Amino acid sequence: MLDMHCHIIPYTDDGALDTSTSIEMGKKAQEVGYTGIFATSHYIIHDNELVYKEYINNVKKLNELFKMENIDVKVYNGNEVFFTNNLLELVKDKKVCTLADSRYILVELPLFNNIVPINVYDEFNRLQDAGYIPVLAHPERYDFVTKDINSLVNLIESGVLIQSNIGSVSGKYGKNAKKNIKKMLKLNMVHFLGTDSHNTTVYEIYEKSLKAIKKIVKDDEILNKILIENPNKVLNNEKISIWYPKSSK
Repeated sequence: MLDMHCHIIPYTDDGALDTSTSIEMGKKAQEVGYTGIFATSHYIIHDNELVYKEYINNVKKLNELFKMENIDVKVYNGNEVFFTNNLLELVKDKKVCTLADSRYILVELPLFNNIVPINVYDEFNRLQDAGYIPVLAHPERYDFVTKDINSLVNLIESGVLIQSNIGSVSGKYGKNAKKNIKKMLKLNMVHFLGTDSHNTTVYEIYEKSLKAIKKIVKDDEILNKILIENPNKVLNNEKISIWYPKSSK
């Protein structure tokens, strides 16, 4: 099982504060069943602009550290890229990491917009025209989803994939996110799950959260796609055939 979203690289963002935190996160991840983690440290223009080569080296160092600590979890390159008008250029110029160097890129939108930012479709279309696939990070936390969950339908039908946070279903991000992810799961609007871990706390509610998700997604085939098949296709840079979401209307 692969964690699609995790802030496990130390000293890079608001995630793991130090290597000891990273080690504890790796141990907890292994305990709940993860064999791999996409490291998705924040990349934010004018705020947290990571240096690509240094970041790749940090991922390598963490893998070496995990081996020394007998943590059987592989860490893969990635970033959670905050939306900007030049996403494609950031990828082409090797400023940001795609997920495991694949065609898939994790993108975060502003949390508090009541509508989908007007330039999102154009920029996502540019990415797709160049062969990349945007993966939208935790949309259940976005205000525009709370206002109208069907705003995700157009994004998904345009080719955008959805990554939700497993802790949302347990209320980690508040009542709105909990309500939203339950609706999204029922309406087939989720393609991946991630912990979005910044420390070990999500792993402590992992079993409870997964149990709740299994009660909502009763189709074993879809659940397997979300948990296993789709993440592995990202890792292997394979095409993901997505299902059309249901409308809540």
